[in-house]
Amino acid sequence: MNFKTTIVLLVALLVVGGIFWAGQISEKKAPEQTTAGQAKKLLDLRSDQVKGLTITDADGNHTTLEKNGTGWRMTEPVNAVAVDWQTQDLVRTLCDLESQGKPEGTVSDSGLDKPKYSVAISTDDGKTVRLDIGNKNFAGDVMYARVDDGDVNLIDAGVAKTLKTAADDLRDKHLLTANSMEVQQVRIVTPSQRLVLNREGSKWQIAEPVKMPGDSEAISSLISTITGIEASSFVTNDSDELAFARFDHPTVQVWLSTESPNTRPTTDPSALPAGGQTLTIGTPDSLAKDHYFVRTSDGLVAKIASSVLDDLKKTPLDLRDKEVATILPEDVTQISLVKQMYSTPTTQSAQRPPEATQVVVLARRPKEAPKPLGPAAPSKLKAGARPSTEPATEPAKAPQSAWVFNVPADKTRQVDDSKVDTLLGKFNPLKADKYLETAPDSAAMEKYIVSLETKGATYHFEFVRPTNGGTPYGIYDDLAFEVATPVVDALDADFQKTGP
Repeated sequence: MNFKTTIVLLVALLVVGGIFWAGQISEKKAPEQTTAGQAKKLLDLRSDQVKGLTITDADGNHTTLEKNGTGWRMTEPVNAVAVDWQTQDLVRTLCDLESQGKPEGTVSDSGLDKPKYSVAISTDDGKTVRLDIGNKNFAGDVMYARVDDGDVNLIDAGVAKTLKTAADDLRDKHLLTANSMEVQQVRIVTPSQRLVLNREGSKWQIAEPVKMPGDSEAISSLISTITGIEASSFVTNDSDELAFARFDHPTVQVWLSTESPNTRPTTDPSALPAGGQTLTIGTPDSLAKDHYFVRTSDGLVAKIASSVLDDLKKTPLDLRDKEVATILPEDVTQISLVKQMYSTPTTQSAQRPPEATQVVVLARRPKEAPKPLGPAAPSKLKAGARPSTEPATEPAKAPQSAWVFNVPADKTRQVDDSKVDTLLGKFNPLKADKYLETAPDSAAMEKYIVSLETKGATYHFEFVRPTNGGTPYGIYDDLAFEVATPVVDALDADFQKTGP
């Protein structure tokens, strides 16, 4: 046998030996294959039997959750409300874990002697089941697991990601526990404004800074926003960051209560009432100002997104009742409408006489006196004349409109009552789309001066239709407000009736 033949045989021997060694390793480490329909539950538990669980990681950190009636509460690492649906999902995930097979051979590298996670699951009947989760297996996205001191199984590695973030994910991020439907009082205090809202019966009132009726829909939406504020992250009470929180000089303080308003005046205008729940928003946590420190009245400290402050920036006019005035159509006796038109638009600050003016005054038609009842008095007949047997008839009169034109004074023109009804309907009630601090100084194309007279009062309004399709606005007493376009369109009506 020559030297070349010897080398070839030696190489062949090494290859065969390598294949045999790889096969041995594979037999030791590869999990048993589980065919479809043969998957076996790891825990003999139903999710509705679980009343508590404790997750312990490799560093000894605990996350403990306990069922409290129908809900869940976290007791470690903090005592806080848990998110029910997420906690229930975790419990179902654990109870529904299935074995992906069992490793063969030794499992010395399973990590179960020092588990990455150990979950103690307590049940209604007083038993506790322990689930230990070890290292990840090289053969796939599976991890070693063992229930109590039983056999080692392989499970889906995805459960480890859920257990890792359980302390943060399962904690309820809501900072206030008040039910928005039960709130009776709200205070929002900033360095420049103190806003006080009180529920009186079924309606809301703005008590400060100026007393005015509140818009129930807008205030209810604000309360829902407040009670829905969530922490973006929590801060421990011993954190060094709190030195920069400046809760003694807050950006905003929010207070709400489910108790009825106290009619006694507050001795200290800057103080918030006792009781209720308070949210004190301090300073930003960085120069980016994308998060702010916040503290609740029970000492919980967290951070919230800066967008929350935008939601709290409300003025009294934002929350004022959108009902500007309510005038019942049947109470109106006269309508006066002056329309001013500008070929070159004018502004409020530089007013000039209009190029054209139209004046219409409508008055409710007086009711006709009723005709006398009973037969007509007999007339005297001439000698030899016979009484007529034909019934006396009068020519049929055209129906009269309920309104008449006083200006222009023309009794022959009939008023289109339906257009008057449409106009008066806009004032029953007249609603603002949005209140304005002052009337806009925008160029006006048309102005309308409207007076509605009733037996008890006269109401004066001014409406402006800006140029270039701008939003119409109105002025009434000391209020300036945007109105819907159909309100102004109703003032443009030709009130003369056409046709029969």
